[in-house]
Amino acid sequence: MGITCEDMIDIAIRAGAIVLENGGETYRTEAIVNKIAAALGAKTASSFVTPTVIQFSYTDDNDHYHSAIRRIKKRGVNLDKIALIDELTRRIEKKKKTYEPRVIESLLSRIENSPVYKKPLVLVAAALSSFCFAFMFGGTLAEASAAFVIGFLLRLFLLYSQRRQFGSFSTSLLSGAITSVLTEIAFLLGFIPATEITLISVLMQVVPGLAIVNAIRDLIEGDLVSGAARLLDAFMVAAGLSVGAVFALYLFDLFNVATAVSALGVVTSGFGLGAVSENSFGLAGSLLLSALLAAVWGCGAAGFSSVYLHAKPLDIVIGAFCGAVGWFMFKITGGDGASSYLAGAFTVAVLSEVLGASLKTPATVFLLPGLLPLVPGGGMFLTMRSAVNGFMAESLNYGYTTLFAAGSIALGIALASSGRRLLGLFGIKNVSG
Repeated sequence: MGITCEDMIDIAIRAGAIVLENGGETYRTEAIVNKIAAALGAKTASSFVTPTVIQFSYTDDNDHYHSAIRRIKKRGVNLDKIALIDELTRRIEKKKKTYEPRVIESLLSRIENSPVYKKPLVLVAAALSSFCFAFMFGGTLAEASAAFVIGFLLRLFLLYSQRRQFGSFSTSLLSGAITSVLTEIAFLLGFIPATEITLISVLMQVVPGLAIVNAIRDLIEGDLVSGAARLLDAFMVAAGLSVGAVFALYLFDLFNVATAVSALGVVTSGFGLGAVSENSFGLAGSLLLSALLAAVWGCGAAGFSSVYLHAKPLDIVIGAFCGAVGWFMFKITGGDGASSYLAGAFTVAVLSEVLGASLKTPATVFLLPGLLPLVPGGGMFLTMRSAVNGFMAESLNYGYTTLFAAGSIALGIALASSGRRLLGLFGIKNVSG
């Protein structure tokens, strides 16, 4: 049985929708839709993708024009599904018209329903990622332990909100409120010396740092509509987190909860498990050893985050390695400023491109977790929180720093991917995408 017009449209758009719904870039979605259509017999194929819409058109051998559009309502991250669609696309290109439509549709159904990690594993991995982020940001063992507990509870809420299909903004509001209140309680009980590190470490699970970087990447690639849409979406998420955090603390003070919690006297404010940061190991005088220790936490943060991003086991290990090397480069080059972000992002991007090409896996599967230690998600949250509190000068300062960091990261990625595609820098056939 041959490929009909309806089959081609359904298969191409369905494959693209899976990529877009699970964290894939717009340019990748367009490429997959066009490749599948061409392999299935389209004379010409063209697609236009934004974060919420896929538009596709093609002409057949008789020069008849066909088009379709699909609205994307569900958005999340599942790196394994992106890799599976990439693999299926290569198989379709290889066999071209010999594939039966029902076989491809069956494979797409299997990908859509592919198993994800069990909830207990996701909860523990999310908690451990927050634990590692706390040490990355120079926190104490007490702050990291608090981040572990609160990170576990936040991920529990996120799983619940996903099941109940809360809206993106509502989820952000409640995430900010829950994290802020729990962190404040930990501070008032004396478990942690300050709230900032624990708060940001936990919110790294939800802050839109990667969204900002992807937005700037889209803008650099010339996808102005997608870039602007992603940037606006990132600001909305950050605004939701900030408003939720500030409003929750307002209610906290309004009902004198802080006084009541402090009166419990569960532990003293001097309670601390000691700073297990670089200085704790006497490494302050050694930049190399300090950066190596930081790389351990970067490895943990990227690796454990890959679990709730649903990467397959081997990809988790590789993503953790990329995160460690990227964070090491960031620290060894000063740990601040555009050059450090550029060096870290460029290193992660090069590793992701080379490993992706070697393993025939989309580079983004390694790139996303590898960049997590670098992305300025905390800066975006602080920008919006300062604005909500009315501290506009502070907000502008945070905002400038955040966008500068995000731009440097995006530039590092663009340099690596462009160099690999245009100059054949690594002498490896471009199959990673």
